Amino acid sequence: MKKFTVRDLVNAGVFSLLVVAATWLGGMIGFIPIAMPIVPFCCGIVSGPVFMLYSTKINKFGMILIMGIIFGLVFSMSGHGAIVFPLIIVFSLISEYIMKKGDYKSIKHARLSYLVFMLFAAANLIPLYFARDAYIQSLIAQGYGKEYVNKLMSVMPMWSFLPIVILGMIGGYLGCTIGIKILNKHFKKAGMA
Repeated sequence: MKKFTVRDLVNAGVFSLLVVAATWLGGMIGFIPIAMPIVPFCCGIVSGPVFMLYSTKINKFGMILIMGIIFGLVFSMSGHGAIVFPLIIVFSLISEYIMKKGDYKSIKHARLSYLVFMLFAAANLIPLYFARDAYIQSLIAQGYGKEYVNKLMSVMPMWSFLPIVILGMIGGYLGCTIGIKILNKHFKKAGMA
């Protein structure tokens, strides 16, 4: 197994934070409660291009895991629940395996890797769907008004979990596709085109 260089660690840290920031930016639409069902889609569209640029820097096992650890910490500490961290780690490891199968040189494997990583949207939604009463109470405790909470719950019925997760993966696919088109020159330079 290749050892990490300082450059690898810097790339992993910087790009992980950029992907988190892009995801967070896409998630801002969730402050409008009726838009909550499309939050994972928006996150994927905005963060996909950043991940595709990061994929040109990934050349060894562990670089997506670092991103997953950073994601897990950020989302766990921002009130998404304790289950988020271990699930993101699992998705990160599967994503690592996919990148490795493509020998870190396949655009198709990079995109598929991010689609699997986008399943973190499911982890983030688990408290909303499977610990609903506690989630409602935590929103109220954080200062969200009853009107916001009631509207949010009305647009997030129990049956919507799977469609919203799939929509997030579609957003990730489209975001990666946009990234591929924008960053084609970088892929060629990294030997991935």
